[in-house]
Parts: sequence; C-alpha cells; structure tokens
Amino acid sequence: MRLGEALQQRHRVQGRVRRTAVTVACAVPAVRERMPALADLPQLTVTCSDTAAGDRMVAKYDGARSGVPRRLAVSVLTLPDSLEDYLRGRSKQALRTNSRRAREAGVTCRRMGRVEAEVRITALLRARDEEELLPGVRADLLDGVVQAWVARDADDATEVIALTSVDGAFARLDLMLSAPDREAGPARYLLSSHLVGELIQRGVRHLAVDTALWLDAGLRHFQRLLGFEPTTLEFTRGGAGDVPPDDGPFPTPRISSGPLPVPAAVGSAS
Repeated sequence: MRLGEALQQRHRVQGRVRRTAVTVACAVPAVRERMPALADLPQLTVTCSDTAAGDRMVAKYDGARSGVPRRLAVSVLTLPDSLEDYLRGRSKQALRTNSRRAREAGVTCRRMGRVEAEVRITALLRARDEEELLPGVRADLLDGVVQAWVARDADDATEVIALTSVDGAFARLDLMLSAPDREAGPARYLLSSHLVGELIQRGVRHLAVDTALWLDAGLRHFQRLLGFEPTTLEFTRGGAGDVPPDDGPFPTPRISSGPLPVPAAVGSAS
C-alpha cells in the first residue's frame, strides 16, 4: 500500500472511531463522561490468519455489548523484545515487587496440558460459583484453541488460572481467575510476567483482553500496572497463522520458580 493510500485508510479509521465514540456516548450514559478520551484512543490494525483460530479471534471482537462495540477501548499490552525489557522501569515496580513476594511464598507458574487444565479449572470455577463458564472453557480446551496456565503454591493448590489464545503475532487473554480466597494475593502478578515471557518467545507482539469500558476500578488499575492501554482495534485477514494444538507437540513446560530476569537499570532490590 502506497503512503497516500495508507494515510487515507488511517483517516477513514479515525473518522469511524470518532463517530462510534460519539454515538456510544449518546446512547450509553455509563460511558458518556469518557467520550473525549474514546475519540482520541490509539488504534491498532491486527492481521488475523485465514484459519479457524483467526476466525475465532475476530469473532471475539465482533458485535457490541449494550451498544458498545467490542473492539472499542480494548485493553492491549504491547510486548517488547524481551522479558527484561518488559520489567524495566519505575512503572513496573509493583509488578516486580509482587512477583518477588509470590516466589518467596513458594508460588510457581507453568503451562498445563488439557486434562490437568480441565481438572483445575473445573474445581476453580465451582469454588467461585461460576460453573456457567465451564461449557465454553471445556469446548476451547477440547478444540485446542487455547493454552492453559497455572500459578500454584508450594502445596500444589491452585492460586491463579489463565487461558490464552494466539494467532500469529496477536494474542488474547481469554481468562484469568484467582482462587476465591487468594484474589488479592501476588500470584497473579507472577503469572502475568510468566505469560509475557512465554508469549514474547513465541513472537507475539500484542496481548489483548476485552474492552476496558466495563471493568471495575480495581481491575483497570491492575491492568495499568501491567502496562495495558485502551486501544481501538481494526482487523484485516491474511496469512496461515501459527497456532499449534494445545496437547501436541507439547514441550516440557518452563516453570517460573526462580527470580525473574532483572534489568540492570532496575536493581536487585526490586
């Protein structure tokens, strides 16, 4: 695409975003006060593969909730070239500190196979009284479209569960849930760091969740500490994608149990 055509396309996208923001702000009182920020959000064009995984990824951001497009104000984390780069800086102090506390308490993180994932997630959702999520989770695990991750304590009790899906350089955090009595604990920070390191190694450049407009203040704050920013998504299609099945070939899991890599500029006290 030539430069002039690219600029025209960008202007068209920006125009659609502004019109959508104004429409949403008028129709949905809950987001009216955020309308100026919505109109000026950064935009990210995501190329999804012509595969079932690409279809699923696009579908996750199709449609609307209460009149708000699902692709508007999506929480997106831009991944650097290494985990060391991700952990660098004052803004990641809380992430480093809480990850260290989790490690000191004996928490470790690793990827799970499908069978273990179904067992742990089923128990967790029942403990949280959220069993309505089980059919969708089981279907995703059976189809091999998600990867399952666990943060567990020294006694092998589940602290946090996460599900991710990947299509090329774009990934989605489909689920992250803590055990009912451990929601305020530091394990979710350690698992988040572990996921970032694994996704970087796989070549992922962006990790997205859902629109941030409906999140409570606590979860928005947690996402900001991790580096997520509200972003409007646009999707294009093309390419073969890169989505190996969840259960095979299944590599020996990397376990986050020792200290995370610490950039030289951070210092060991972090």
